Amino acid sequence: MHPVIKLMEFSWKQTEKSDNARLATQSKPEGITQINNLAYIDDGNSYHLLDVYYPEGTEGKIPVIIDIHGGGWMYGDKELNKIYCLNLAKRGFVVFNISYRLAPAVTVNEQLQDCAYALKWISENMKNYPCDTDNIMLTGDSAGGQLSSYSAALLSSEKLRKIFGVVYGNLKLTALMLTSPVPNMKTKGVMGLYTKLMWGENYRNKPTYKYMNLDEIIGFAEYPPTIMITSSGDFLAREQTRKTAELFRSKGIETKLMDFEKYKGKDLPHVFPVLEPESEEGCLAIDAGIRFFRDHIKSKTEV
Repeated sequence: MHPVIKLMEFSWKQTEKSDNARLATQSKPEGITQINNLAYIDDGNSYHLLDVYYPEGTEGKIPVIIDIHGGGWMYGDKELNKIYCLNLAKRGFVVFNISYRLAPAVTVNEQLQDCAYALKWISENMKNYPCDTDNIMLTGDSAGGQLSSYSAALLSSEKLRKIFGVVYGNLKLTALMLTSPVPNMKTKGVMGLYTKLMWGENYRNKPTYKYMNLDEIIGFAEYPPTIMITSSGDFLAREQTRKTAELFRSKGIETKLMDFEKYKGKDLPHVFPVLEPESEEGCLAIDAGIRFFRDHIKSKTEV
């Protein structure tokens, strides 16, 4: 195993400890129906599971949010984002919370294949839940933002689906929300070495090598209106988020960038709405994303 991967495995274990401590202090919203641990691939792999959440007593159909968690492609599962997703659900949505296999056991390409299977399962099973199938937002944070941005591209491009070896069901996105995404993986320095290795040690010899940065695939894709969220303390992804917003706008994609400065004198950290979804600042960011989605639901309904 490459020494950079060994170092990052150790780092993610420390992150796991701090995340577990943080999650232990947070309460789960009440009044939410939860259907947990549904297999989107029936192979007994715990990473091939997803959850469904929606408000108790829901009548009729309500819009859908699909979430892909972060964790540097090496860490976490759907439990990492569960409280965040429950907070999305309590705002009046059906929320699908997805796990996927982790590097270095698999590559980013294989993670995208997992996400594709999950989205296909959702497209085929939404009828079993109170889903408005015409109004769907895909979201993801950090590495999950990369997986979400790529999944949105793959949904719309047969050429890319063939290159990445993915199969999707019939799913059309109304909106996309990316929180501190890191979709450019050919960057320089230690970070670039790490992200490149997420595609496998022989990444240069793979068909996906030409498509490891978002600007290399965006020309093949049709993106829905997109909101991006970053913050003053987002040292991991603020620059990438800003550049991604610029890229989307240059391609004529409707894009809103929410770049949060200090809040009450403190810098807001990487993926702060996901980390602290019930904090004042977390609610501000989440509600901004929800308003963006609802604005496009409204305009779509009126057409």
